[in-house]
Amino acid sequence: MEVTGKKWRRARAYVTAMTVAALAATAGTALSGSAGASSGGTVTIGESTTLSGSIAELGQTGLQGIQLAVSDLNAHGGLLGKKIQVVSADDAATPATGASNARNFILNDHAVAMFGPIVSSVAAAEEPVVTQYKVPIFFYISNDVDLLTKDYTPYAFQVVPNTVMEPRAAADYLAHQVGKKQITIGTFAPNYSFGTSTVAGFIQALKDLHVNFKVVNQQFPPLEATNIAPYLSALVAAHPQYVFNAQFGGDLVTFSKQATQYGFFKHTKVIAMYSRFPLQSLGAHAPAGAIGFDRAPFWAAGSTGMNGAGLTAFISAFKAKYGSYPSAWAIMGYSAVQTWAFGVKKAGTFDGTKVSAALSGATVPTIRGPLNLRACDHQANVPEYVGTVASANNAKYHLRLWNSVFVAQPKDIMLTFAQSLKLRG
Repeated sequence: MEVTGKKWRRARAYVTAMTVAALAATAGTALSGSAGASSGGTVTIGESTTLSGSIAELGQTGLQGIQLAVSDLNAHGGLLGKKIQVVSADDAATPATGASNARNFILNDHAVAMFGPIVSSVAAAEEPVVTQYKVPIFFYISNDVDLLTKDYTPYAFQVVPNTVMEPRAAADYLAHQVGKKQITIGTFAPNYSFGTSTVAGFIQALKDLHVNFKVVNQQFPPLEATNIAPYLSALVAAHPQYVFNAQFGGDLVTFSKQATQYGFFKHTKVIAMYSRFPLQSLGAHAPAGAIGFDRAPFWAAGSTGMNGAGLTAFISAFKAKYGSYPSAWAIMGYSAVQTWAFGVKKAGTFDGTKVSAALSGATVPTIRGPLNLRACDHQANVPEYVGTVASANNAKYHLRLWNSVFVAQPKDIMLTFAQSLKLRG
């Protein structure tokens, strides 16, 4: 339920002191104007994302983060003298729809920047569109490594750990747990580019870390599949000691509930994206001892890579406005807008080519901390967070979260410049 009245006004007053300071830092010394920039009027940004179905929580809360960032910008003068407005649409996790939405935003709404989407195949379909019209796009959920390598465009930026970085972090955490003993592994992932790429990255990382493992079963159900029983029963029958699961949102909740019915968690430790929504949805039924990984968990505030100015205030303001703690998608969405705002102010214009050039190689202050956008591929140097699901509620947040937070540093999980350029071909 949305919180209104005095509680919300107090939170907004508090966020003014911290969150807006962070936004101001991203846009220069002030947000209200620039020499030579026209003032007055509005400028539009677009968000095509998945707003329905089992993974809608990612799109909905991500959009909330985008909207809150824009609201804070507008409350303090807008950007280059203009107010910002957001247009959004559901892409139904379909590439053709995402590409159509992006084209409509640019041609009909005159969007000067694009944000989202969730699904990497949709993001890949949007890249040629934004490149054609020279509009920058900021990926803060979709994270296939191909988006900035094989499909590279100077107009694309990624402020989320990619499908090399994320599984490397999970594999490193597992390697420290198992040491040199031999283990059996199963995998479970949605059957599209993100799922297959993430699983491949995890297996390769285990090899690189010299983990003594054997893959005994791999399952790739369709994204948003309503019946996963055949896939899950085959996985259960293989009796793996560990399962790497690349599902997320409602799909991971469904897996966890059905796996519990099989008694799966009694003998198998699952490694999965147990972020805010799955943990909150599962509550006391969250699998204690499972290994969770997340890209920007709010409970890691204060940790390296999650210690930017205004983060604590943002968490409070988000909870007051929307009635829940922010998802990683909301935090990353907010920082994506900060990244765009920094580029606009640095370039002194909304022109997509100049904004993209201004951001290439730049270091942007955000609520998550400073993000460096590598000139070679525009991948941000962001960490990944890993931990073990707790058996009881967190005393501070009153939610079932993790026992502790391990921070996988960018330098340990990112591709080198040479590796990135090699993937580009």
